[in-house]
Amino acid sequence: MNKTDLRVVKTLAQIDRALLECLEQTPLQKLTVDQLCQQALINRSTFYKYYQDKYDLMDQYLARTLQEFRRQMDVAFVEASSQNIHSLVYQKNFERALQYLHKNKARYTLLWSGAINRPVFTEMVQVIHDNILEKLRSCGLQGTQERYVDLYAQMFASNTMTLVRWWFQYESEISMEEVQQIMVNNMKEGIFGAFRQTVDSAQKSPRK
Repeated sequence: MNKTDLRVVKTLAQIDRALLECLEQTPLQKLTVDQLCQQALINRSTFYKYYQDKYDLMDQYLARTLQEFRRQMDVAFVEASSQNIHSLVYQKNFERALQYLHKNKARYTLLWSGAINRPVFTEMVQVIHDNILEKLRSCGLQGTQERYVDLYAQMFASNTMTLVRWWFQYESEISMEEVQQIMVNNMKEGIFGAFRQTVDSAQKSPRK
């Protein structure tokens, strides 16, 4: 199968779209291949040309999604100090990451729901954690250091994805710029310091 053939690319994209559209209405467990084919406007033989069953489709789709997510999560900021975390270079990295996440909000929110019975949100946390460790290993991290960095990488990754999910929930009230500032403050001041700063600022602001 030549996946670079434009006809194949188009067909696979149709199947991907159909999968997400169907999952908005029906959990994967109850979804049928016939429903997928009808939504994708293809026949069953075309579907089985590329996938063994709906679970194979789901696995391959998630593998591609997580691989793309991994490429987009630039963790160069782990090399920054608290003094230069405000550097334009890191600000741009955060901005690009948030723009990418926002662009994919609909499908991520769907994949985080119970529609597929797989912890995609947790897997994304692990992707960021692994990216951080890989980055630091390339800088000479080794031995005892790695145990502590593993802990903080997990904490940072969890914090980042929790922030993103919170942003998606309150997007109408929270701007991308505010989310970016929270990320910077968390790294510069620490989570508790950033929390106190946010709360104190909110208390001083007049109620709307």
